[in-house]
Amino acid sequence: MNATHTPEATGLRGKLRQIRAGAALLAVFGLIAVWTLPWPGPARRVLEKWAWSLLLSGFRLRLRCHGAIAPGIGVLTVANHISWIDIAVLARTRAGGFVAKSEVAGWPVIGVLAQRLGCVFVDRQSRIAVHPALAGMELRAGRSGLVLFPEGTTSDGRALLPFRSSLLAGAECWQTIQPVTISYRERDGSALSPASRRAVAWIEDDALLPHAFALAARGGATVDLWFEQPVIAPCRKEIAKACYAAISARLDAIARADQAATLKRAA
Repeated sequence: MNATHTPEATGLRGKLRQIRAGAALLAVFGLIAVWTLPWPGPARRVLEKWAWSLLLSGFRLRLRCHGAIAPGIGVLTVANHISWIDIAVLARTRAGGFVAKSEVAGWPVIGVLAQRLGCVFVDRQSRIAVHPALAGMELRAGRSGLVLFPEGTTSDGRALLPFRSSLLAGAECWQTIQPVTISYRERDGSALSPASRRAVAWIEDDALLPHAFALAARGGATVDLWFEQPVIAPCRKEIAKACYAAISARLDAIARADQAATLKRAA
């Protein structure tokens, strides 16, 4: 991983932050046996939220939510994808599974947890496989919905990758489709530098745990979730277009605001 290794990140403070993150991770893993028991819906959700909050706190990840989370069941969340953190913050904010690539089901620990969360595993290259995952799956395991990343991969967040409309096959069957924009900042809320942006993004051949602990050592980050207005469209291509437009507009607005703030400081 090409993370930024500041003196603070590599010194004693960075090591202590990593120890804190490791303790949080072990605590969450220790909860998996309890988590996977057949809890009634409300009790299970309380436990899940507590576990995700513990994980975010341990890795010094500050969550800020903007806008209104679409209420009720049958909500398909369509979001841009930057880091493994995306999954933690979205799972913390709403009770839904994720549309994940089929390989995840076989991952140690994570695969079991993903299945318990009500995730749907599909071959993302096959529209035939994706369609039944989205068409009518909103009530899977009593969940309120599913989360989908239609870019099909992660990026550093500077620009939105094209949405693969094939991943939205069957999305028109959902009661509510809500775009969510994910944006990262420094822990203190300031804009990320290019190097810091790369440290947050989980891309290319980054290994999960080294990336997570390097991010914890450098001080974590702030993640903003912007819950956009739900979209109404008749087919997957129009749904993809509408969600892309909403998320792209938000990212552009954030970039313009940061640029204006930079010019004001320089004046």
